[in-house]
Amino acid sequence: MKKYLNLYIDDFMLEKEVSQWIWIRMIEAYQSVFNLFTESTQVIATDLSTYTTQNFKRYLWDNLIARNWSSWTYNSYRKYLRAYCEYLKNEWYLDENPIDKISKRKVAIQLPKTLTKKETHELLQKLPQIFDTKTYIWKRNETIVYTYLYTGLRLSELMNLKFKDLEIHEWYIKVNNWKWNKDRVIPLSQQLTRNLAKYLVIRNKDFKDDWNIALFPTAFWNTLQKREMWKMINKLRANLSFYFTWHQLRHTFATELVRNNFDIFNISKILGHSKIDTTKIYLSVDTERLKNQLDKITLFA
Repeated sequence: MKKYLNLYIDDFMLEKEVSQWIWIRMIEAYQSVFNLFTESTQVIATDLSTYTTQNFKRYLWDNLIARNWSSWTYNSYRKYLRAYCEYLKNEWYLDENPIDKISKRKVAIQLPKTLTKKETHELLQKLPQIFDTKTYIWKRNETIVYTYLYTGLRLSELMNLKFKDLEIHEWYIKVNNWKWNKDRVIPLSQQLTRNLAKYLVIRNKDFKDDWNIALFPTAFWNTLQKREMWKMINKLRANLSFYFTWHQLRHTFATELVRNNFDIFNISKILGHSKIDTTKIYLSVDTERLKNQLDKITLFA
């Protein structure tokens, strides 16, 4: 656990990391917030008498201007500092939570960016040309792209998949220890199972005896790292006529489910959303479906 030389922050982080078992990415987010907070001149981290609504408001506002924060970043810092102050209140260090009286900033809703049908087809058609699928590493890379596009997994979830997480008889993937520590099961489509079956023939020549090895291991049997994923996507970008990110494949998968009249609640379960409202944004992305519906009616007849 990172030490901040601050009894209050260290106790709070210990509570989060040990007692509440929060997601590692959230721990990193808290650390980032406290790294900046401990440098504050408006709110002195070690002096609780400075923990006032006015001081926190000035601290957030000054950083909003100086660091050109987006409303989303502002709200994130407010949320994490509010949780910290709520802990201090519950431990009787503070009489009230000074952040409660500070409102969130309005955030413009941005529609998720997806690949078009033309771009998706180009990506899948060029994969065998970009990756020499006769070798393990290149076949693995091709299968990773297919898995990302046909399951909507998050990047961290995909990299941390174990061979034991794949049920090859019923063809589904079990995602363990993901965000909020909830497990979920993702059924696999026929397009993906065909690709996975071919990949496993090559993979299992070297890795068949250990179920705890990553589903997509490196040549040295290790779990993939982000730097390897970035090398992979950079190679793809260099050979395609368009630019894309890994997360756009997740958005594209979700939008395609909506386009094919998949139930929104089941989409939410597959994607691992904690709130159905998060999933509903994909209903607004399918402009092709909306246009088809519009073409079927006569306006102002």
